[in-house]
Amino acid sequence: MNITRIKIYFILLIVNVTLLFVVAALPSSPQVGQQIMNSLNSTVSPSQGLVGMGTSIAGHNFLLSLFMSLPFVGIPVGLFIMADTGYAFSAIGSFEGIPGVSLPTLEAFLPFFWMEFASYSAMMTESYFMTKAILDGNWRKELPNYALVIGLVAVTLMVSGFVEAFFISIGV
Repeated sequence: MNITRIKIYFILLIVNVTLLFVVAALPSSPQVGQQIMNSLNSTVSPSQGLVGMGTSIAGHNFLLSLFMSLPFVGIPVGLFIMADTGYAFSAIGSFEGIPGVSLPTLEAFLPFFWMEFASYSAMMTESYFMTKAILDGNWRKELPNYALVIGLVAVTLMVSGFVEAFFISIGV
């Protein structure tokens, strides 16, 4: 693990979290918030049980993270997903009558928040290094790192999905 990889990872982590909070602080429509809440409630529900919810959340988050790992487009895709998530927080906050930024602020105290952001930043970092390796003609050398990061992120997001499902099931 070289220092450049670590620096880029932490830069992306800071950018991702900052972008989410900045967009969540922008005003939004309560109607959009209601649509998002309806969509979330139809996708993830305590009636699915802990295993169903955990698997659903983990699968969704892992799919998003795979897009973030794609060479050339992973970082822009990841930034779009962060901004879109921030907008969802803003809209849900507007619907609930609270500042949208308060929602990710509260979630930041929960472990799954950081597990997800660590995973997303790792995938975006790997996107950067795989893109660089492709352009340098060394993609075969980067492939083991790419596979390792994907595997570690898969495990982390599976654990995160079940932790998030647990918190949903207890009403947090």
